[in-house]
Amino acid sequence: MKQKATLKYFVFASTFLLTIICISCNATSNLEKVSNSSAIDGVWELSHFYNLGNGDTLSVDTSKVQHKIYLDGHVIWNTDPAADGSEWHGYGTYTFKNDTITETLTSMSKSMQSDVNTYVIPIERSSTTYKQVNTYERNDTIFQNIEIYKKLN
Repeated sequence: MKQKATLKYFVFASTFLLTIICISCNATSNLEKVSNSSAIDGVWELSHFYNLGNGDTLSVDTSKVQHKIYLDGHVIWNTDPAADGSEWHGYGTYTFKNDTITETLTSMSKSMQSDVNTYVIPIERSSTTYKQVNTYERNDTIFQNIEIYKKLN
């Protein structure tokens, strides 16, 4: 009889300890997710857009309207329609780690649709601004689009 009581106590204690460990691990995981994403969470508005070709400035635009909203692992962004009437917007998920945002768009405007739906974006940031540089090559020219965002909230 004493062995049954000892066995029950052991099973109860083991189950209790395992439950505490699981809850603790889950809480730590959620804290890491919140602290990693909260650094970039918020509403961001484009303040400056620079287009460079082979290092030379081709254009500067401070009137372009574009917003990004990062919240709880989700991203949505929009911009005013282009001069040709095409629309540019997208929605999906994101992660933020080591000053790099990885966006995976699951819904987007027709002009955005392609085989590529994941974007890895290294950024430089402060508490109220961040800068992203998108580099691409066309023919023999290396282009860079530099976007500087200011935080609205």
